[in-house]
Amino acid sequence: MTKGLNIVSPVGDKIDWDCQELKEKFPRSKQDIEGPIPKPQECLLLIDGKVVKSDQNPTEVHTPIITQDRPDEHISIGKFEMASEEQAMRALEAAERSYMYGRGTWAKMSIDQRCKHMEEFANDLEKKTEEIAQLLMWEICKNVKDAHDEVTRTVAYIHTAVKEARALAEGESRFHEQKGIMCQIRHLPVGVVLASSPFNYPLNEAYTTFIPALLMGNSVIVRAPRNGATPHFPTLELFARHFPPGTIQLLTGSGREVMGALVATGRIDAVAFIGTASSAKGLLKGASNPQRLRVMYEGEAKDAAIILPDADLGVAVDSCASGMTSFNGQRCTAIKMIWVHQSQAEEFLKRLAEKIDALKLGMPWDESVKITPLCEDSKPAYVKELIVDALNKGAHIVNNGGKCYKTLCTLSILAPVNKHMKIWTEEQFGPVTPVAVYTDVQEPIDYVSRSEYGLQSAVFGYSEELLGRVVDALSYHVGRININAPDQRGPDVFPFTGRGNSALGILNATEGLKFFSVPTMVAAKSEDERSVKALKALNDGPHCRVVYGAK
Repeated sequence: MTKGLNIVSPVGDKIDWDCQELKEKFPRSKQDIEGPIPKPQECLLLIDGKVVKSDQNPTEVHTPIITQDRPDEHISIGKFEMASEEQAMRALEAAERSYMYGRGTWAKMSIDQRCKHMEEFANDLEKKTEEIAQLLMWEICKNVKDAHDEVTRTVAYIHTAVKEARALAEGESRFHEQKGIMCQIRHLPVGVVLASSPFNYPLNEAYTTFIPALLMGNSVIVRAPRNGATPHFPTLELFARHFPPGTIQLLTGSGREVMGALVATGRIDAVAFIGTASSAKGLLKGASNPQRLRVMYEGEAKDAAIILPDADLGVAVDSCASGMTSFNGQRCTAIKMIWVHQSQAEEFLKRLAEKIDALKLGMPWDESVKITPLCEDSKPAYVKELIVDALNKGAHIVNNGGKCYKTLCTLSILAPVNKHMKIWTEEQFGPVTPVAVYTDVQEPIDYVSRSEYGLQSAVFGYSEELLGRVVDALSYHVGRININAPDQRGPDVFPFTGRGNSALGILNATEGLKFFSVPTMVAAKSEDERSVKALKALNDGPHCRVVYGAK
């Protein structure tokens, strides 16, 4: 497959997991850190409209940041308090009281009223952008630009969801008449929703699930991740201020323990889970009523980029570099596998290596830094394991990679990779990217088609024949194909979905509103004049909140 390919490793395929050059990227001491270290309030639970402390023993929130003078001590910010199972049950009871079988204050509000509450919340959330961004930057080491962008994007998402909710309500404000039946159709809430967010986008990913659920009148329980919990701290008072008690609860704790206990009660009506397929399987396995549980799931991915023979290498390199490195590759939409045609392979690898090696590594508060420390304790060792395995089976480190110190790792490019390597199929979710070389485009097509994942793919090239062949083949295996552009989630009104272990359901503002609701029809026979008159009276009068405003 790679006959005649000349690949020379600039590091001699040597790895250095105690790299003193990277050690120098960390601050020498706490005193050398410019600006204050965040000290968030040590409380994360919101139950029945009240901010409360956990009844478990709190633990330190360790950041990925160390100092050169104390390399074995991670800087801590605040305390993390795990919710107990008893508190989870109290949150469930509060959510049920709030919803009250659809008769609760929030559920009975019109969509327009709920939208006004949500807009006021979004405006106050925006005022906390800097505070939340600092917590994102410190706890999970998202660089300063991306941390601010996450908060800004979350606020924008809320406004988008509000706009879509109003449009949905307006579209339903009419009578339908078909085959002798007159009716009005309204989307009404499903009940109690359980939502969970991942560490990499702890704010934005959570909000993309529970904001549509709230707008449709549901009561919500949100479980915050272990890493990435503190950015939720400043929001609790806002939820308590803008929403009736019990409308939204926010818990911490083990996903399998806290969420598992809630799902096992049979009293959860819908689950929105973002995480791994194995975690989702474990969570849902305990459901006492799986036949009636609505599930929205977004999980792992192994997004592949395919570089065709006529690709513009400038566009392909820039796009792949962006897709590989955003938040150190810790994104479901990160490019995690690259296929390049043999005719372009050497030049592509040379340019990609130069692009990646030019990126600055360092601390997240430096605005020019692209690669930051990893917040998962086990990730550096896993990245090393993948690199060593690939080297042992014929791959090379084709850039100035293979280096790490504590939590800070260079992004390593491995080529050429083959099916015998772990990184061929495993989702790395970190700073290492494999590159495979092909001669027949059917090879990458087969790779994507046979994968257990199916979120997105990117294809680079302009040949109508080849593009058509790739797009046609991949369309049945992924949720989105990007032509001459990196994989991405937005805009938030477009469907965000996938196949296989990558997704179940559609995560976006428009479809989220429909997922967390049931289209409910109030109907009468058109020939039954008395019933039609009664239906229209309900529409015109003050006695019915479901049938109203129809034209």
